[in-house]
Amino acid sequence: MSNTKVISIGMIGAGWVAEHGHLPGFLSLEGVSIGAVYDPDASRAAHLAEQAGAKACSSLSEIDEIPLDAVLVCTPNHTHYELAKHFLQQGIHVLCEKPITTTAEEAGSLRRIAESSGVVLLMGFVNRYRDDIRELRSRITSGQIGDVQICEVIWRRKKGIPRPGSWFTQQKMSGGGVLIDLGSHMIDQMLFLTDAPEPVACLAGLHSRPAQEGDYSNWLGSAESVTLEVEDTAMGMIQFANGMLGRIHVSWQDDVEGDFVEIHLKGSRGSLSLRTLFGFSNQGLYKQPSLQFTPAGQEPEWFTFPPKTDVLIDFRRQAYHFVECIREAKQPDITAEDGEKAIRLIQLLYQSAHKGLVAT
Repeated sequence: MSNTKVISIGMIGAGWVAEHGHLPGFLSLEGVSIGAVYDPDASRAAHLAEQAGAKACSSLSEIDEIPLDAVLVCTPNHTHYELAKHFLQQGIHVLCEKPITTTAEEAGSLRRIAESSGVVLLMGFVNRYRDDIRELRSRITSGQIGDVQICEVIWRRKKGIPRPGSWFTQQKMSGGGVLIDLGSHMIDQMLFLTDAPEPVACLAGLHSRPAQEGDYSNWLGSAESVTLEVEDTAMGMIQFANGMLGRIHVSWQDDVEGDFVEIHLKGSRGSLSLRTLFGFSNQGLYKQPSLQFTPAGQEPEWFTFPPKTDVLIDFRRQAYHFVECIREAKQPDITAEDGEKAIRLIQLLYQSAHKGLVAT
């Protein structure tokens, strides 16, 4: 990076992913400091601020008094729009956790504000920075399987409800369940890997079974209750304008041996299948990621990735890219428009599921 000015970052939200993912990512960079940590829970703000060597704030008026170049918004989903807007309108760069907002209309509003303010708005689809995803994308764009005809994305957990009873499982705060949570990442992967055009039709279904003690993610924190207001499983089919078919299957609690992510693509010249795991789960099904390439009419070829020893490498890469965009006035590689496209498609899937009809 050519500019040596220290970039001051504000952490907006002091929850689990801020502490264990984003903060280590930014602290690994030279020429970056954490200027402030904001959380309405003062004790949580103080805890993270101590780790970051920053000032703790429990109100927006406090953090507005601190000169910041950029902020990271990693708060409950329903707060993303107002918080991101608050800082974008001040000319402060924003890295926003997924989903960008809970509606496509709000996402479009943030995109326009960022454009008019001339600041960076980077979407937090951190899995795009993974080595296995980069390899998969490279093979697709090189034409290895020809024109993509079918894309199937799957993320299933054995016991992975994120803190039942917390904002994750409250409809008004989250905007939905597993579809807007894990589904945000998987829909983005579908759109990113295939450069899919606009969807023309969606059909989806949602399901939730009563949560039991032990059905929650033990790596994310203890349950606050076992009551779910949202779906724990979602499945959907999507028809795109170019004829490509998409399928999504995401689940927080499922009858599987372990947690896994799979992405299957069928093209005019062959197929690709990735078996891996996103996130921080300690109960993964696969010991290491693997990629299968099957040329049309031929035997499959396997490529195995080395075991992932640095679980934070994707967060470091994301933080580096964010700061690089700020320093060099670059367009981010994951834009507000990407976030808008993902939440628009998720809205269509919810619309179909709630009405029991094909959504267009």
